[in-house]
Amino acid sequence: MLKPLSVSQLSFYITKIFENEELLQNVKVYGEVSGLKDVRGNLYFNLKDEDAIVPCIMFGASSINFKEGDQILATGNMRYYGKGGKLNFYVTSAMLNGNGILYQRFMELKNRLESEGIFSDKYKKLLPDNINTIGVITSSTGAVIHDIETVSHRRNPSLNIVVYPAKVQGVGAEKTIIKGLKALDKREDIDVIIIARGGGSIEDLQPFNTEILAREIIKTSKPVISAVGHETDFTICDFASSYRVATPSVAGELVSKNIFSELETIIIKLQDLTRQIYHLFDLKYEKLDNFVEKFSYLATKNINKKQNQFLQNISKLSNLGNNLFLEKENNYILLNNKLILLNPVDILKRGWAKVYKEKKNIESINHVEYNDNLTIELRDGLIETKVVSKNKGGL
Repeated sequence: MLKPLSVSQLSFYITKIFENEELLQNVKVYGEVSGLKDVRGNLYFNLKDEDAIVPCIMFGASSINFKEGDQILATGNMRYYGKGGKLNFYVTSAMLNGNGILYQRFMELKNRLESEGIFSDKYKKLLPDNINTIGVITSSTGAVIHDIETVSHRRNPSLNIVVYPAKVQGVGAEKTIIKGLKALDKREDIDVIIIARGGGSIEDLQPFNTEILAREIIKTSKPVISAVGHETDFTICDFASSYRVATPSVAGELVSKNIFSELETIIIKLQDLTRQIYHLFDLKYEKLDNFVEKFSYLATKNINKKQNQFLQNISKLSNLGNNLFLEKENNYILLNNKLILLNPVDILKRGWAKVYKEKKNIESINHVEYNDNLTIELRDGLIETKVVSKNKGGL
């Protein structure tokens, strides 16, 4: 019976097997590049075909002539990395070996749909002037929906966001995206639809590179914004949508008006209106002075009567001007008070508090459980606490 081996001993034997196998030294392998990453001058990627995939590492790659989706011919050695327990193909050199299959399919579909007119402007819809509710098709977990909510609510806290949770990668993703597109398009309250996910390899983005999704997008009655991948990634979804943005955060900015800058604009316009009113008063008083001076030379039997009528007109005009000014001043005060009420800091100063659980707002007693750790934000600091009991009911 063989003596039991330690993990290190077994790893050492495996390493030696690959190092001593001549057939695995200086091997030439061709395949499609996917998941390409550059980490401090070292390349990490996969070589794949329709039936298999091999993880690859290329150290010290100061300059390369291939990219994601390219077909390359790589030369290198198979090595087992004991500490990580991984088998990798260490590439010493690589050269292009034709276009990647997925990229080639992508270009063929893009060119065919473009020649058919699927990407033409006649299918593009303009964003409405007032957007109150947006629909977002994306994964229910992850940073994408958080980025959209953070950016849009910072600019417009009253904006409503409806999330349709969908798969954004793998088998069945395309069907859930299309299902979400149809569901959100039927809702009358939704003004615009965002299809979003983070970046990824060309394989990860395949659900967004299909003909059926492109045709469903141009059927929608609402404008669709494609926020798929990063700035350098392009998909069929991008070309079919009414708008394409580089990241989900940019999508959140596109659909949200900055109401705080609009309020500032209103205040500036009110101040300008006030100056115009004062200027108008000055002109009126100047004209009145001229009239008084002219009438002072009149000496007729009806001078007293005319003078009284004139003074009455002056009083009416003065009252009208004062009332107009007071009305505008009251409007200015109301708008300023509304701006103050919108300030979340003032809300905290009035004794209210914000409660978080794992950095998420708590809106209902149903969102907390016994022994949950909570954070309470007051106007001058934070309190860390724990739930010892909970009782349903309002104030």
